[in-house]
Amino acid sequence: MTPLLLALFLVRPTLAPVDVIANVRKAVGVTSEQKGWQETVLTGSSEFHGVTNRYKLQFREGGKFTQSIEGRLGQTLGSDGMNFWQIDSSGATRHLAFEDVDRVQTVLFLLTDYWLDPKAPVDITTDGLDPKTGTYAAHVNLHISGLDETVRIDPKTWLPTSAEFEIASSKTTIVLSDWHRAGAVSVPYLARVTDEGMTDTFRVEEARAVPTANAISYSMPSLVPKDTSYDSSIPSRIETRRAVSGHILVHPKVNGQDIGWFILDSGADSMVIDKVVADKLKLPKMGKELVVGVGGVVQAPFRTANEFSLGPGAIRNINFIEVELGDLSSVFKVPLAGIVGFDFFRRFIVQVDLKNPSVEVNNVLDYHLPRGDWTKMEFSTGNPAVQATFEGDHKAWFRLDTGANGTLTFHAPAVQKMHMLEGRETTPAEMAGVGGSTEARAGNLAWFELGGHRFKNISVVFSLAKTGAFADHYFTGNIGQDLMEPFTVVFDFGGSRVAFLPR
Repeated sequence: MTPLLLALFLVRPTLAPVDVIANVRKAVGVTSEQKGWQETVLTGSSEFHGVTNRYKLQFREGGKFTQSIEGRLGQTLGSDGMNFWQIDSSGATRHLAFEDVDRVQTVLFLLTDYWLDPKAPVDITTDGLDPKTGTYAAHVNLHISGLDETVRIDPKTWLPTSAEFEIASSKTTIVLSDWHRAGAVSVPYLARVTDEGMTDTFRVEEARAVPTANAISYSMPSLVPKDTSYDSSIPSRIETRRAVSGHILVHPKVNGQDIGWFILDSGADSMVIDKVVADKLKLPKMGKELVVGVGGVVQAPFRTANEFSLGPGAIRNINFIEVELGDLSSVFKVPLAGIVGFDFFRRFIVQVDLKNPSVEVNNVLDYHLPRGDWTKMEFSTGNPAVQATFEGDHKAWFRLDTGANGTLTFHAPAVQKMHMLEGRETTPAEMAGVGGSTEARAGNLAWFELGGHRFKNISVVFSLAKTGAFADHYFTGNIGQDLMEPFTVVFDFGGSRVAFLPR
């Protein structure tokens, strides 16, 4: 008798793959047949740098936008769809590049829905449903830098709820909520952007269409700072001295008072004042800022002054960042009152001879380069950078930093990516600055060329930092004072250029 075989089969239904981005586009209203307002303005309030301000975001198709935050610590960011720019509260403009562009794109592309536009300069991939968070993850890869931003999607509404990205080991989180229609699309009426524990909040109260007659240009305007004066009766050459560390020190005045020595630092993205000095001057506190130093990131308040003057150049209603400079004063063997950084360099022509040393402050309106040619500069978080070539015929961007002694420091990401320690004899080194200290290795580089001058067999530093300024992957390294000594260096931050005049 042939046995009876019973076969039982359990048929499970096959789930069709979910097109996450198609669902998000549909929920938000970004479609190929999108109709409605062609240009939109959102108005409301913001908590920016810890201060409450009025807020406006105006945008249209093609990634064009302006985001304006009014107030003494405010700013305007903008893009014409190709170029990115910033205006500070005084009216000073600058073109954005490197890290600045990434930070603007990651936030503003979300707030305007531009990341969902098929023509946007991003590539998007998605993961399956995460059982832990109950969300889908969209990975938004920026074309310019390759930075990856993870956007979380709620499968119930198909709206983005949050996003995060990481720059130089610093994680930024964006939380989006309270979505409303603004013409043909939906936008988040509430956005919270948190970086290193500090949160900026943008709250929309009204959305409206912009009549065609009131459409604006999204190109960077030709504005000049409104807070600057230059007294030609005062000599352009100013008092300087060299600290034992090799740094150039200058003697400015704050609110008309001589308060001591400041470091002249082209690599400082803000003006800095020592806490003890600021307290003595009774400078008001306002808001707070993240300060990226050698050892990491710290939060610090702003201190405001009526005037800052250095030689013939003066700035009214200036914002300093408060930093305790006692440790640096010990290293420099002189009490330090502050640091002269980006805001001053942006408003004047600053000529520096690091060998003598000497410093001249000139008026941008009537300055003419006496000889030689200008070299293009770009900026990242206020730090100037130039292109240079080095061992192996590599060409890369380097920060130009009068506030750094020594020759050259290669950033940790470049050291790792280019295997710069392999086969090279090095010794342990330590780097100290704002935020603490980090490990490094010291060794020799066959050659480095800057401003037409080739340095041969120079001693350099290879950073091993995991956080802070030397963990920055946008620049390959940091050029210090020793490599600027063969030149008189002329900085024109406003013109995004620098001149290396052979001595």
